[in-house]
Amino acid sequence: MIPVCGSAATRALDEALIRRLGMPAHTLMELAGRGVAEQIHQRWPDQGVAVLCGPGNNGGDGFVIARWLALWGHPVRWWAPLPSATEESRLNRRLLEQQLGLASPTAQEAVQGAGIAVDAMLGTGQQAAPRGFALEGMEALSRCALRVAVDLPTGLCAESGQPLGASMPAFALTLVLGRHKPGLWCAPGHHLAGELVLVDIGLDLAPSPAAPEAWLLQEQDVRGWAPVEDPGAAKWNRGHVAIRASGGAAVLAAHGAFRSGAGLVTLLLPRADWPTLHGLWPEVILAEPDRLDPARHDALVFGPGLGLGVAEELTSLWGRFPRPMLLDADGLSLLARLALARPADLARALTPHAAEAGRLLDLERSAVEADRFAAVDALRHFGTPLLKGPCSLVGAPDGTWINPRGSVNLATAGSGDVLAGLAGGYLARGLPAERALALAAWRHGEAGERAGRGATASELVQRLRDSA
Repeated sequence: MIPVCGSAATRALDEALIRRLGMPAHTLMELAGRGVAEQIHQRWPDQGVAVLCGPGNNGGDGFVIARWLALWGHPVRWWAPLPSATEESRLNRRLLEQQLGLASPTAQEAVQGAGIAVDAMLGTGQQAAPRGFALEGMEALSRCALRVAVDLPTGLCAESGQPLGASMPAFALTLVLGRHKPGLWCAPGHHLAGELVLVDIGLDLAPSPAAPEAWLLQEQDVRGWAPVEDPGAAKWNRGHVAIRASGGAAVLAAHGAFRSGAGLVTLLLPRADWPTLHGLWPEVILAEPDRLDPARHDALVFGPGLGLGVAEELTSLWGRFPRPMLLDADGLSLLARLALARPADLARALTPHAAEAGRLLDLERSAVEADRFAAVDALRHFGTPLLKGPCSLVGAPDGTWINPRGSVNLATAGSGDVLAGLAGGYLARGLPAERALALAAWRHGEAGERAGRGATASELVQRLRDSA
């Protein structure tokens, strides 16, 4: 997993590297600037570049970037309307002036005719809506077709991923310095920042003053959590998932559960409703709800398509069912109404989208989206949460895990039912709740990426088999 740190934690790592290990601040700036310049040069070796620089160290990085790109043959213009505020930034500004001459008088003149505009104005230091020189720079950036941000786009909150002003341009690429920032993995910041590439500046050498706020999942992490198959296992040794659901949502959840590799899947609903299960695979066992048996069923998925008339049933199961239990869809709506806390010593998981999380936390959906990391922390009151959406978040014991896999193809009816069944299957196969949710979200996101435009939830089930 890759550590993800907010602006304050990243600054603390910088200071630890400089003060405790004795790395000169100008060396750190040189590493950052050259690393960014290398990425730009490798991608666009012949393009003219405009570098817009602020007064702080982000602007100092910009001076280094401009210097190296000019040395490698790029036509470079630069703009820095304010005096540099740090000694290392002033040093690199003087070097650039000796090499290229004085800065362009206006941001618009700097970007005129440039193929690439580099935003090195504020980085993680920004706290409010851009104004003054930053606003002028953003207006100039918006007129350039190819925009690259250094560490963090101007106008974006490093913690929440929310725009700080009324509007901001989208970037093709953000070259993140040292540590990923939480806001780059939340909508709309993730989309506004474009492709994210981490530039190593040596922060791993510094003694960390605090644990990272979050962790970015990698394939080697998630794949390593998949249950190990025993060649001699029988179907009852591979996990038996019970699903309390109804209608098409129940069908999709059951099919999703089988894609976890579970050996048995049972749908629990009244016999009178069985004829409504169109397209259900014959491998799925059908049983009445009162046949739920913790001696046979290794995990329970509760809620998809179920309606809100089962409050008494949920209350009883939530506090007494001894096996792992996952709530989704109508199960989450009932949980919000009943205000049931996480029962002690029982594994409970939940898979809300932002609106469902809002109901659980008594917040508007917009408030959840404005700070998804805070929402995940609050959702731990009910169980181990998977907050769905672009870059879904898992509330794990060691912090929040960020799932980078996914696609807009997942925004389709029934997609969440497939995910609930898949996660329930991993719970039944013995994974801890956080790993079951993370592995399910990863594979579900991967299936969405492969499904293509117009894919249905049933097609996601097929893609899950193809990627197993």
